[in-house]
Amino acid sequence: MDTEYGQIYEDLYLRHWWFRARESILVGLIADLEIPRAARILDVGCGNGLFFEQLGRFGDVQGIEVDESLIPSDSRHRGRIFGKPLGDPLYEGMQFDLITALDVVEHIEDDRHAIEAMLSMLRPGGRLVITVPALMMLWDRHDVINKHYRRYTAHSLRELLAGKGCVRDLRYLFHGLFFPKWAVKKLNEWIQLEAAQHRMPPPYVNKLMQIFCKYEHGVMRRFRLPFGTSLLAIVEKM
Repeated sequence: MDTEYGQIYEDLYLRHWWFRARESILVGLIADLEIPRAARILDVGCGNGLFFEQLGRFGDVQGIEVDESLIPSDSRHRGRIFGKPLGDPLYEGMQFDLITALDVVEHIEDDRHAIEAMLSMLRPGGRLVITVPALMMLWDRHDVINKHYRRYTAHSLRELLAGKGCVRDLRYLFHGLFFPKWAVKKLNEWIQLEAAQHRMPPPYVNKLMQIFCKYEHGVMRRFRLPFGTSLLAIVEKM
């Protein structure tokens, strides 16, 4: 992650409409998974344990975060966060009922190895919940700032997951943001606008956008539109 972006990441996560909407959507989806009570949960790429409070509703939560700069020295979650990368011997023998990797895999050059490493830490019947940015046609300055290697299509994500478990769900999210994001990409290309997509908007815009995204998901979750700005996959280990 870009250093400047990393310095404001936690504040954005806690206040920005996109993170607030994504978290709400994911909590609802996880609640429907019927994971065991007091489940063991691992959040990969957890930052400063930003999703721990919500995940704690479902069980005991630990995390992995390799970017030490994202975890303050006085973090109350520090004792529950591992700093070694996926595949490290430290994780041998660890088994979880639920693993989340939310907009993480696109940061890892060997994404295939990352998926295999996470699935190896799941108990049989355990679930892996991942989100990734969608569609290379939307690649722009924001991806560069975030140090992404790629964006995914439903086909490429399904291909990545093939043979690694049973894909229980795979869908695009944030359909209504697709055309505005494409327009921002084009403006950045044509007139070097360099519109920053991570700035906090005015409070009323922030609230309206959060409501819109949550409402859109509630209405569209039964459908499978072939576009969006994010992709969600839920994989069960057999």
